[in-house]
Amino acid sequence: MAKKTIKAALVGVGVAGQVSHIPAWKKLDDVELVALCDRDIEKAQKVAARFGVPHATTDFDTILADPDIDVVDVCTPNYLHAPLAIAALQSGKHVLVERPIARNAAEAEKMVKAAEKADCLLACALAHRFREDTRILKKFVDRGELGGVFYAKAGWLRQRTDWRTEEWRQQKQVSGGGVLLDLGVQMIDLTLHILGNPAVESVSASAHRAGKAEVEDSLVALLRLEGGTVLNLEVTWGLLMEKDFAYVNLFGQSGAALWNPLRIHKGMHGSLVNVTPSVDSPRNVYKQSIEAQIEHFADSVRKGQTGSTSAREVLEVMRIVDAIYRSAEQGREVRLGN
Repeated sequence: MAKKTIKAALVGVGVAGQVSHIPAWKKLDDVELVALCDRDIEKAQKVAARFGVPHATTDFDTILADPDIDVVDVCTPNYLHAPLAIAALQSGKHVLVERPIARNAAEAEKMVKAAEKADCLLACALAHRFREDTRILKKFVDRGELGGVFYAKAGWLRQRTDWRTEEWRQQKQVSGGGVLLDLGVQMIDLTLHILGNPAVESVSASAHRAGKAEVEDSLVALLRLEGGTVLNLEVTWGLLMEKDFAYVNLFGQSGAALWNPLRIHKGMHGSLVNVTPSVDSPRNVYKQSIEAQIEHFADSVRKGQTGSTSAREVLEVMRIVDAIYRSAEQGREVRLGN
């Protein structure tokens, strides 16, 4: 039986929590964000007062022990994703985790197994999947309107100043890695999602660390997919230009497409035709997409859905990420097993 009102708690009131997740939860009908948890009680109390959340605590166990809380949203630094998510799942809570789902595939696999054992929903906040331009482009690819896609390029190039606000991202033990885990996970997941989640057969990668940094600030990788498609990935925190940009470009036998902004061209009757549908362009597309994902997650919980279908897809992305790191460290191509 569908539960009328969902009660949610959020742990980690940093940038992702305050800017994206909390406003998205507060916007939903029939959802109550009842508690915030953070190691800094003063910060948690201030954020709770600002957003009208009734309870703030430093004690995660009180959230786990509360039978009325249905959902835990984990927005902490990466090293806490797996232990907090697994504890919440074992307590019978559904869990949404800010990306990356974990620091590596081994942690992600434990999370997926915990969700399946508890019969609870586990998802990772990969909001690009929920953008309107993504949905449109995926439909074109699914219908075969570009023909066989033989080459894809994807990247997210961010200005050097933007990432320095969160110092923990530079500490390998805490973050698990650098720009690949921050931006690369999102672009790999997005591109494979649009392409129908083909298996990745091998990867070749090169990473760059600035000075004595513990994690990479730039990385390029070549991914060979089943069926012969090649994906070229580039991500950086160190762009020395005036504007960030993220992109996915697809090249098919019958057409080509660009994501962000969306452009789709097809060869038709001997001519190249622009077949791009009109897309609403919200002022803050990321905010809108995280709102759409959290609404979808809450709706899935309300309908009593369980399992980890999307989390299993993210687990595959984490296996790819592990292979990319091995390739960059060893300076050779790394093959992925089935």
